[in-house]
Amino acid sequence: MTAVSTRLTLPVATATLLSGCLLAAGAGAGGGIYLTNQGVESVVPGGVEAVAAATERAFEHFDLTRTELRVETNSQMLRAEPSSGGDPEVTVTIRPEGERSSRVEVKARTSVLTWDKDYAREVIEKIVEYAH
Repeated sequence: MTAVSTRLTLPVATATLLSGCLLAAGAGAGGGIYLTNQGVESVVPGGVEAVAAATERAFEHFDLTRTELRVETNSQMLRAEPSSGGDPEVTVTIRPEGERSSRVEVKARTSVLTWDKDYAREVIEKIVEYAH
C-alpha cells in the first residue's frame, strides 16, 4: 500500500507543479510584470503608438519631463527625468509583441550602477492602467 500511495503522490505533485508553471506562463500573456536586471518588463495591450501615448500620460502622472524620444522601425524609446531635477532617470522601451500588444521595459536609474525597480514597477503599472 505504501508503494501505491507513493506512486500516486508523485504524479499529483508533478501535475501541481506543471499547473503552476502554466499559470505563470499564462500571466505573461495577460500582462504580468517581471523583474529584469535593471528594471521591469510587461506585455501591455495596444500597439506601440498607443502604449507610447500611455507612457506620456504616466510621465505626466509622475511629474516626469520627457528628455528624449527615439522612434525606430517597430519600436520607441522614451527617456524622462523628474521635472524638479534629480533622480531617477526613467527609460521606457516599447516593442511590438504580436498583433495587438507591446512589450514594455521600464528602467529607473538613480546612479551609474543603481536602478530603482520599485519605482520602475510603479511607472509600468501606470502605463498598463492608461493603456486600457
